[in-house]
Amino acid sequence: ELLLLAPGAVQIFYGDESSRPFGPTGSDPLQGTRSDMNWQDVSGKSAASVAHWQKISQFRARHPAIGAGKQTTLSLKQGYGFVREHGDDKVLVIWAGQQ
Repeated sequence: ELLLLAPGAVQIFYGDESSRPFGPTGSDPLQGTRSDMNWQDVSGKSAASVAHWQKISQFRARHPAIGAGKQTTLSLKQGYGFVREHGDDKVLVIWAGQQ
């Protein structure tokens, strides 16, 4: 999900939003990244994850500063934060870590 908040173009692979599992590899160790999309999970067990990715994607679409803004990194005791500004758009992002 942090990849959606990175500057520049979005760099995600199909299935990231639904926690698509790594598939069988056979003789090619990278083959597992090309496994079938887990469509059954999109509205099932991964529905909450998909909704979260959608929310972050919509936030990014509404705020051009996320992808194109000038970044100021914040100094925090814990976690990570930054401000990005682009024209009239200004966003503050703080990542406190995982639960």
